[in-house]
Amino acid sequence: MKKELLYDNLLNSIKEEFPQKTNLVTALVDLLCIEKEAVYRRLRGEVAFTFAEIVTIANAFGISLDNLVGTVTAKSRPFQLKLVDFVNPKEIDYNMLEQYIDVLGLSREDEKSELNDCTNILPQQLYMKYKYISRFYLFKWLYQCGAPGKAKRFDEIGVGDRFTGIQLASVEESRYIRNSYYILDPLIFHYLVNDINYFMSIHLIGAEEVKCLKDELMKFLEEMEALATRGYFEETGNKVFIYISSVNFDTSYWCVQVKNYHISMIKTFILSSVASLDEGTYDKLRKWLRALIRSSIMISVSGERQRVAFFKAQRELIQSL
Repeated sequence: MKKELLYDNLLNSIKEEFPQKTNLVTALVDLLCIEKEAVYRRLRGEVAFTFAEIVTIANAFGISLDNLVGTVTAKSRPFQLKLVDFVNPKEIDYNMLEQYIDVLGLSREDEKSELNDCTNILPQQLYMKYKYISRFYLFKWLYQCGAPGKAKRFDEIGVGDRFTGIQLASVEESRYIRNSYYILDPLIFHYLVNDINYFMSIHLIGAEEVKCLKDELMKFLEEMEALATRGYFEETGNKVFIYISSVNFDTSYWCVQVKNYHISMIKTFILSSVASLDEGTYDKLRKWLRALIRSSIMISVSGERQRVAFFKAQRELIQSL
């Protein structure tokens, strides 16, 4: 493989990780412990990254060395596992989350931006402004991904101001996407209620926290039903299509097109994802999600009887907590 192609692949990969050049330069200065001008010379191609620097960058940014040297074939597509520490985030974790917000922010200038979310947990773009619901998913993530035998109680989970700000920014920016499609597992709230009941049974969530969760979930349902009835976000007027699938999902799938970005994600470990920026992967996943719509019931704007029945059933389920 020619060195020029390797170098081009590296630059393209790190620029995809950092859409804004200023953020990229700062991150590379801190990571490689070199001067800012030295970073600029490398980015301009005047000086090559050393092999040690390439390995350091690949490890820090989650870039596949296989992809850089061209071992990806027509029958394989590149995915990266984004292992963000959500409970005790470091600067690199914040950077990964903020990069996603930067990409979403481009939807303000893109008339063709689109989001497709096929999910068996509550859609992040809709629930992250709710304090207790967001904390519950963090709590569950830590319970399953944390150190064995050292489970924290729900009331011990703290969320910092910067992390909260990122969540709220994600909610705000997602409303600028022109068309959002949500395909919900028919048992989406059953799964959540089952989880809450389990953690109550092992005394990791107390009665007061359950009451707070219950109150927020009722507000969430009220907001979601109003959104489905309107079919658009009040803040921006951008369209929202909500479907109830006729089949259950083994996990959650998500893809978004904004400007020149085609992002595909498959949920892992509750909050983490394996992600791809490959356009072919995006096209494949989008086609599959659109095919799934054909076996789903639309409850936004149309389907009033099904919409009323669905939300009535979810309220009764939440009330059972």
